[in-house]
Amino acid sequence: MSADLGAYGGPLPQRRTDGGPVAAALLTALGLVVAVWPLSAVIQPGAWGAGAMATAGTVVVAGALVRFLARRAPVWLAIPAVPVVQLGAGAIALTVFTARQAGRGWVLPTPEVWHAIDAFFTAALGEIRGGVAPLVPSPAIAVSVAAAAGLIAVVLDLVLVTLRTPLIAAVLVTALGAAPGIVVHQGANPVWFIGLALAILFFLHVRFAPPGSERPAPATATRDDEAAARREHPDAPLRTRRLPAVVLGFLAVLAALIVSPLLPLSASGLNIGGGSTTLSATLDLGQDLRRPSPVTALTLITQDGTPPYLRIATLTRFDGSAWQPDRPTTVPLSQGFGDVAAPEGVAVHKTKTTIRTAGISGSWLPVPYQAMAVRGENGSWNAAADNRTVIAANADAADQNYSIDTAVLQPTLDQIRASTSSGADAPAELRALPAEMPAVIADSARQVVGDATTDYDRLIALQTWFRAGFRYSLQTPVDDGFDGTNVDAVARFLAVREGYCVHFAGAFALMARSLGMPTRIVVGYLPGTATDRRSDDGKVVYEVSSDQLHSWPEVYFTDIGWVPFEPTATRGIPTAFTEDSTGAGAGAAPSAGATPAPTSTGAAKDPKNLDVPNAGATGASTPAALQAMPVVWTILGVLAVLLIPALIRRLQTARRRAAAGRGDAVAAWTELRATLQDLGLPASPAESPRARGERLVRERGVDPADMDALVRAIERASYARQAADSPPDDVDLRPPLDAIRARLRAHVSRRDRIAAALTPRSLLGSRLLATSTS
Repeated sequence: MSADLGAYGGPLPQRRTDGGPVAAALLTALGLVVAVWPLSAVIQPGAWGAGAMATAGTVVVAGALVRFLARRAPVWLAIPAVPVVQLGAGAIALTVFTARQAGRGWVLPTPEVWHAIDAFFTAALGEIRGGVAPLVPSPAIAVSVAAAAGLIAVVLDLVLVTLRTPLIAAVLVTALGAAPGIVVHQGANPVWFIGLALAILFFLHVRFAPPGSERPAPATATRDDEAAARREHPDAPLRTRRLPAVVLGFLAVLAALIVSPLLPLSASGLNIGGGSTTLSATLDLGQDLRRPSPVTALTLITQDGTPPYLRIATLTRFDGSAWQPDRPTTVPLSQGFGDVAAPEGVAVHKTKTTIRTAGISGSWLPVPYQAMAVRGENGSWNAAADNRTVIAANADAADQNYSIDTAVLQPTLDQIRASTSSGADAPAELRALPAEMPAVIADSARQVVGDATTDYDRLIALQTWFRAGFRYSLQTPVDDGFDGTNVDAVARFLAVREGYCVHFAGAFALMARSLGMPTRIVVGYLPGTATDRRSDDGKVVYEVSSDQLHSWPEVYFTDIGWVPFEPTATRGIPTAFTEDSTGAGAGAAPSAGATPAPTSTGAAKDPKNLDVPNAGATGASTPAALQAMPVVWTILGVLAVLLIPALIRRLQTARRRAAAGRGDAVAAWTELRATLQDLGLPASPAESPRARGERLVRERGVDPADMDALVRAIERASYARQAADSPPDDVDLRPPLDAIRARLRAHVSRRDRIAAALTPRSLLGSRLLATSTS
């Protein structure tokens, strides 16, 4: 039986604001929406939303119906009936959504239905391992999300309504809702945090009676009735107070909004535990590029003696908001990528690169372009011939040591000029532009290319315009609010003329498409920096760090293939083919202290000399002060959130001690009981004040005089004849209360005292306390 009922012989007066079955359903639905809504950041819109709402909604409605029908049933029957019926209702909803043809009467699940659901789960796991956010809402993903939403609804209803543990429910909702943001890290979402805050406030404020415990409550119950009941039953749990709930919600939201943007997590994902970077096929590179302390991502050795660009993935589809990673057809890596076809007269240069990963993980292996074969990798990997990338089937990029054979086309200047980039033999999606695109993008492209006569010369004009008239800056896009890849961000970038590789590559690709040229964006790494280490055969070992993540555009040329360009100011050496077929700019020279530029390139590889500027190169941006210590801020933020319950408990203690100082015996006795609960000592509501006082004197060494003062005060407040609204006796009860609390703390171990301060049990729901402290 709930501790709210009859601890001293009768129910406490209840106000009509207590939650019933409908309120329970609405509160569970609110928590569910807050927990599941962030999935929209990692899954594209589709049927998964309707499936999740239908399944979870069925579960929530079933719970409300059972609570209504079982409101007068025995507790032992009513409480387990709720989750059992909810699970059954969820199974029916999942059957209708997934495989109703295989269900009995299109409704009831059968073994065939469970086999189908299991197959969907297996397929979804494969898509998640090998896919990139946002995932395509396939049937497998939709079924898995629907099942997860239904299960979350059951668990949330159980901990929030049946067990009445709002803090656990708040932690559950926060963890589930934060997980998608950690995966893709789109920054703090104020709207979601506001919804989370409201959910937490409602969790803490609304109280539910368990199923089967309904009792008639006086229709005219008032605050005076409740005050009188508290004097009569001093050990009965107090109603949830608005002030602690508001303070807890406010502090939680404030901490989340302050700490979340500072967390060293990004779509390329910092692995805090291991100091590694999780590879991601998106353009959300800003957080990693702004990291104040880059880590070594990989080392490499090349037969040419000059390090190549390394690619992870390509992005072709652009919907006006973001560039979507390609999902190429793959084959087992052992089958290779196929030969590199070269037009007649175009030279092909073959070489070999060996890579050892150090501080990365993920589902892609960085490789030079164009890869023909990969050897020495661990795990199961697939080869994508369309873009010459390597994607995991069941493996991880961490701690790999592998070699790549590449073939590089090397057209001459005349050959590249003779080819066209009209895209006649390329898919239409390579030239697709959003329906609503700011006119400045296409107008600027036409103005820049002017009267250039060949596609190659037009692209060189674009490249030169960006490199000569723009400034490299990591911070300006953040400060000016255009740190993204949508069309409005591109338009703003063209006006401000400051940004980093993501903005240069995105703007170049859209402007080239406005001229009718097929383009895509590559995500990968700039070439590494030479170290003083040597391989066994005397070759230089190059090191690539996490802040050398990079993106660059590629343009498709008929017969030659994909030609990369480097519009990013102060990064790399611009593309410039020459008559000697080297593909490198004759007059290009690496910056001081940079790695020597490669001398070979080609249509399907990065045709440019590459160099990495020093940290202090012109145009580099200094990170903001708060971003200089991301790990420290992460630790401080986590500590701040963990200390919120301790702060709430301290506020409660201060308020009750102040009331005790004015002679409020109920406040003093309530604080004594909370202290017992925090320390893990028995505090049964069935124990009378005198019996508890005698036990504490006998078992805990409490001073009899102090205990007698407190017991006499609570007995006088509970049983003496006085008006309900009469003020308490003007006796300072703080000295005996403080002396008893100090004695109790001294009687337990240091570990219990620390646990009582940091994780006060008295803030938990009454159902858990009834079983843990009685």
